[in-house]
Amino acid sequence: MHKLIFLLFVFTVLLITLHWQFGEKKVFQISPDKFTFVATNDQVQKGASISSIAYTGDAAILNCELKKSPDYQWPYCGVSIKINDQDATQGLDLSDYHTVRLDVDFIRLDSTQKPALRFYLRNYNPAYSKSDDEYTFKYNGLDYRQADYSQVLNIPLKNLQVLTWWLVDNRIPIELSGPEFTNINRIEFATGSGSPEGLYQLRINSVKFIGYYIHKETLMFCLLMLWVSFAIIFSVLEIRESRHKALESEKRQLHLQHLNNRLKQQNIQFSEQAHRDALTGAMNRHAVREWLETQFNSYVKPTEELSVIYLDIDFFKRVNDEFGHKMGDDILREFTMVILVELRGTDRLVRWGGEEFLIFCPSTNLKQAYMLAERLRQKVELYQWMHGQVLTTSLGVAQLGDETPQEMITRADELLYKAKHAGRNRVEAGELDNS
Repeated sequence: MHKLIFLLFVFTVLLITLHWQFGEKKVFQISPDKFTFVATNDQVQKGASISSIAYTGDAAILNCELKKSPDYQWPYCGVSIKINDQDATQGLDLSDYHTVRLDVDFIRLDSTQKPALRFYLRNYNPAYSKSDDEYTFKYNGLDYRQADYSQVLNIPLKNLQVLTWWLVDNRIPIELSGPEFTNINRIEFATGSGSPEGLYQLRINSVKFIGYYIHKETLMFCLLMLWVSFAIIFSVLEIRESRHKALESEKRQLHLQHLNNRLKQQNIQFSEQAHRDALTGAMNRHAVREWLETQFNSYVKPTEELSVIYLDIDFFKRVNDEFGHKMGDDILREFTMVILVELRGTDRLVRWGGEEFLIFCPSTNLKQAYMLAERLRQKVELYQWMHGQVLTTSLGVAQLGDETPQEMITRADELLYKAKHAGRNRVEAGELDNS
């Protein structure tokens, strides 16, 4: 989880850095090879100004002669860039752009005086525009009087204003009077209002709009939602994990309680015996010694068969090392109960020491004892132990022959040793060699 948080932090920093470097630098260029550049003048209003346009490479050059006319008092000339020749209602959506970058050279050919330049972005909106009347296309513009045309002009679109005379002439309501850039169908340059008569030249080298690949506010909102979503998912997972651990703990407590109850019941059966193992409730070696000496000794020939199963829990030290000795003690108790469930009332389970146990099986031959040992081996391997891992046991099986019980136990111990060296989790059985 900590690695995931770190990766999310690195991703956030990387995304913010990339946005800072490139996120607000989307470029859209207006050029003569893609759009129509048209020379305009005041002759439509019965003026006398003359204008023409020529092209040099990617640049458009407007030559203009401003002349006053008795019929029109505000001479002008300029360039109108049509976005769509066929349909004036279809323009450019520039709402994701924040700056227009103008590389223009504007001079008076007959004077050193700096000329004034007007720049317009015309927007079509069916709420106030008519496709057959260009005058109804909204004027979003600026009038430059002190511009240094030798430098590239960077004009923030938010600085453009809707011209007051256009609002008045077209009776635009207040809710539609602000700048709009959602459907720009004309981009226009014109000589400044009140410009004197004379010869002018406007060279349009490039018109570029600089915009957002993604708005900073949008990016921050998305990152915020990402972190909030991560926090919610993390919290849900933590709650689920806590509940799971609580349920597991409760399950283990119930299991231990059940195990203790079973052990108590089993201990009642052992109450008649003088000695038993304090941890597991199984008989200890002292308790079984008298029984063996009485029933099965080398001086009195046994009246019944006797087999012994010597079993040892594989890799039990790992359990103590990984889960602690308390867990190890609990598993020894549980192991005792798992074994006792499979035994007869006449069988005797003895804790021989540590994780080693002996099972004495009266009236049982070697084959029967082997089958019991194999059943115990499978039971231990398939059982769901409280520490959540698999336990296995190795077993050695021997039948009492012409020998003492201690010699039989020694043979079973050797067979257990053989089972461990053969790979563990197996049963080895062998008969007494009387030759």
